Amino acid sequence: MRHEQRGWRTLGVRRYHLPVADDAPTYLWKRRRLPGFDYANPDHAYFLTVCARPGTAPFTDPALARILLESMDWLREHRGVRVYAYCLMPDHIHLLLRPGGGGQTVGDLIRSLKRFTTRQSWSLGYEGVLWQSRFYDHILRRSEDGWAIAEYIRQNPVRKGLVAEPDDYPYTGLPDPM
Repeated sequence: MRHEQRGWRTLGVRRYHLPVADDAPTYLWKRRRLPGFDYANPDHAYFLTVCARPGTAPFTDPALARILLESMDWLREHRGVRVYAYCLMPDHIHLLLRPGGGGQTVGDLIRSLKRFTTRQSWSLGYEGVLWQSRFYDHILRRSEDGWAIAEYIRQNPVRKGLVAEPDDYPYTGLPDPM
């Protein structure tokens, strides 16, 4: 309702300005999630990008990077999440995963990961918000090649010039078999 008080109409994530007859600003938000889609369905894999707060690169800190990777392992062990590929970059993480069968949506899983790592970052001396409020997702279709997406994820540090070979980068992996 806060958005409506400002003349915003919330439909999703990305904000667009549309002029209206009375010249009052009206903003529409582009929907990023598919309406009616079951994001808890373990029959689908998801390619996710979760970004740190803009203007920050917190994952250059090895202690914080380790906390995030341990958190992913916890989700695998305790929530049944299968992580096919990941790459933790200085300011974001790419994941190729499949949710467990416990009824938690992808949004629930990412929200818990972000909440936990943010609280852990405070114990390392970080202040405030660690992550952007939302994340990007792509639902893999049956015709898409999960291996090609996993390789795209692994090649991210090479494309960014951080390493010459993906195996040289310490924060990338293929923990679960596809």
